[in-house]
Amino acid sequence: MLAARDKKTIIIAIIIFISSQTLIFACIPRNNDQSARPVVVRQGTSVAEIADILKKEGLIWSSALFIIGSAMYKGRLMAGEYELRRDMSIFEIIRRMGQGKRKIYALKVIEGNNIFTVAETVHKSGIMTREEFLELATDRKYLESMGIEADSLEGYLFSNTYFYSKEIDREKFIQGIVLRTLKLFDDEGIRRKMASLKMNVHQTLTLASMIEKESGVREEKPLISAVFHNRMLKGMSLDCDPTVIYGTKGFGSPIRKVDLATHTPYNTYMFKGYPRGPICTPSKDSILAALNPAPVDHLYFVSKNDGTHVFSRDMVQHNRYVETYQRNRTTH
Repeated sequence: MLAARDKKTIIIAIIIFISSQTLIFACIPRNNDQSARPVVVRQGTSVAEIADILKKEGLIWSSALFIIGSAMYKGRLMAGEYELRRDMSIFEIIRRMGQGKRKIYALKVIEGNNIFTVAETVHKSGIMTREEFLELATDRKYLESMGIEADSLEGYLFSNTYFYSKEIDREKFIQGIVLRTLKLFDDEGIRRKMASLKMNVHQTLTLASMIEKESGVREEKPLISAVFHNRMLKGMSLDCDPTVIYGTKGFGSPIRKVDLATHTPYNTYMFKGYPRGPICTPSKDSILAALNPAPVDHLYFVSKNDGTHVFSRDMVQHNRYVETYQRNRTTH
């Protein structure tokens, strides 16, 4: 008869043997296939469900071994998109998921870019196709869910770099970018400014986008804003070239006489007041400039062809500057 101590020793030896064999098997790759397979693990997926997914994809040969191995991370594997191969061992796959070595996409929204440019960036980033983004950006129910009364997300996408992983809902990801913009208008000072100017969020973003396209010089933005505010007060049309270009979708080309004669909701030469909506993503500087016009009586400005503008308060002075800087160009 074996003594109790001997029985205990045998049991420990068996446990060590089984554990060591488990470790050995878990370290053996499925096969030599080095082709990558994307696997998306959604939030809330259990370890057992992850094991089933991996087994169906032929990436592991034992669900039980995967579940046991996940104990090294206390069963807490991170959601995300993983590039996995069949030549990876079970432990290597567990380590990747435990450390969150997932595939991350970066989306950079740049001030001055419109939703068509953003759509291309989204497409190249692999988040969704250009068409899918534009369909989402113009979905009326989606816009209304965020309290946006507009035709699209134009002007509502906050400029910044955003990181995305495919376990995240795409609609919520874009919504998060929009909410960054809307959060600006929670500021009491900004709300008071809008109230004093009798402007709402949509009008503010629209004017800010016009300022953004007209000048990239921070110091000039309040002056550009003043011109538009002054023209509105005098009942003049805003005569903003970038809005005309946005309406005709003639991006990247100089404005033409035919563009000025084309009726769109963005042709600010043809009608008075704001265009239908924003024409690009405005920077925070442009938003603040829209609400804080410089205390000047300028009504016109013309480009000096070096990124800056010269301003004037009457047509005589304006025409003189046009002659000097823009003889053969369409000007404000």
